[in-house]
Amino acid sequence: MKKLSLLLVGAIVMSLPAFAQQATTGNGAPSGAHYDLNLIGVTNAKNPPLTGSDRHTIFVPLNTAADDPVPGADIWLTQGPFAVCDGNAFDAAYDCNGTQIAKQGAVFQLPCNTNITTASGTTLVPCTTGATASYDVWARTLGTPGGSSTLTTCATDPTGTLVCSHK
Repeated sequence: MKKLSLLLVGAIVMSLPAFAQQATTGNGAPSGAHYDLNLIGVTNAKNPPLTGSDRHTIFVPLNTAADDPVPGADIWLTQGPFAVCDGNAFDAAYDCNGTQIAKQGAVFQLPCNTNITTASGTTLVPCTTGATASYDVWARTLGTPGGSSTLTTCATDPTGTLVCSHK
């Protein structure tokens, strides 16, 4: 299980590389088969648990505590077929089996990505039994004209070190 920290209002589109050679959409993302994941920033916490359905949306806080070492909403990643297991980043995080995996955050399940390899040609994160796929992730932020957002992806490596795309 990995932790993905995000502070944004936007959408993530995951597409199979076979479609990457096809025409792109107006925003530069490839057209074709894809999974839409919408991340919506809200100022007030959501009260329902938002678990156990076929949703494609995760609600995250627009603002976070200043003492958070990784500002943003925690979105925990688990392996399996693409699914939003828990769409509410304001309460306890539950995986797709209904097991609590963290005190707070949302949970997104995605296949082990066989498209990420090391210099030696091995899969970056060893896949466990279950769904595997080769895919790319495309992200964009949306919002009110004149507004802004920050997108930061973080993960904890095998040594326990937090690695982020930028700070």
